Amino acid sequence: MEASKSKITSKNSGRMIREAIRKIALGRSIERINMSPAGTGGVGTARMIHGYVAKIHDDPSDEEFEEYGGTIDVGEFPDETAGSESVIHKGVLLSGAKDNSGGFLIIPSLFSDVTIVTDAATRYMYVLNFSHADIIQLNVHREVSIGVTETEDLDTENNDSPDYDELEKTGNEAVTRYTATGIETKVVNKDGKESSQNFTPEKISQVVDTSEINQTAGKLEHRVGGTTVTVADKKVTIGEESATEPLVLGNELAQLMMEFITECSKIMTPTLMGTMPAVNAPNFAPLASKIQKFLSKTAFTT
Repeated sequence: MEASKSKITSKNSGRMIREAIRKIALGRSIERINMSPAGTGGVGTARMIHGYVAKIHDDPSDEEFEEYGGTIDVGEFPDETAGSESVIHKGVLLSGAKDNSGGFLIIPSLFSDVTIVTDAATRYMYVLNFSHADIIQLNVHREVSIGVTETEDLDTENNDSPDYDELEKTGNEAVTRYTATGIETKVVNKDGKESSQNFTPEKISQVVDTSEINQTAGKLEHRVGGTTVTVADKKVTIGEESATEPLVLGNELAQLMMEFITECSKIMTPTLMGTMPAVNAPNFAPLASKIQKFLSKTAFTT
């Protein structure tokens, strides 16, 4: 009897020692493991699941929207040990909360492949990656920069080759910077050519070498070298905005020229032989037929 008690005490002591070592090794994770349902316990209690997007809860009129709005349902791909029935995981979160109005958000396409992670302790599930997306949202408080800086290729055959962050730049670069007050885009190539765009609430500017376009609420200006075309309300100027020479109205000028030539053809000159028409009177009629030729077929004004 004493020997039996001694064995039980020894087993209990060994179990307590193992449990103590387990708690020390896992720290606070032990609490989450104990919370997890049977069969899903493990360090961190997380499980990765590969599947497909079975439903996107984005329709307020759907009866499930009140509970699952802003989430997706994921059908789990069956593996060799699973049954024939597909397991559907409902309410998979796309971001840290169901309110997807801000922050970083990706909404996968219906039936696209996704990988999700599930926390057995909290029962929350989140999307990790995806094969196709309908919407990618990036909404921050201060600044977002998106760009590409081309570098020379990494020499994978040479152990002494520079690492990725040390590779020589080729000079080809494009970047767009978003702030709460404007957008700036710049593209540069290795030949030194550069173009840029700037957007603010008051002005849009675009520059390509010596060509420049500036637009405000009251004026549109296009400058190429020393030539400028400016469009404002009820006024268009060509050359410089300070230009004062007015353009002519084509039809009005044509009518005036027709009347002038007609009158010239009627000129009579008194001579010793009586009143005679001008010597060059026959030349006026052909001039009248040429008037329509100086009218533009593509540019018009009022």
